Amino acid sequence: MKIESLREVKNNFSEVIEALPKTGPVVVTKNGRGAALLLPIDKDTDLETLILTNSQRFWKLFDCAASGKRTPLEELPDVDDDKAWKRLAGRKRKS
Repeated sequence: MKIESLREVKNNFSEVIEALPKTGPVVVTKNGRGAALLLPIDKDTDLETLILTNSQRFWKLFDCAASGKRTPLEELPDVDDDKAWKRLAGRKRKS
């Protein structure tokens, strides 16, 4: 793994991208702090898995499902219950 400043990456973007298969992941820093991660990918890379494994929202949903804390189907509003769906749509999502 390599660490590069944003300025260095911007000035040498093509070279950084071309070198990814050899260097591996590159952490891009901004003001000395990690800001982004560049990862080498190839034709065999499963992009959906790569993205989901880094998604906090996905892991919260996964943990909720794995713990068995699901809303029973009978407790969900009917498909035609516009009032209930509007009420659900108006709720703020938990972060």
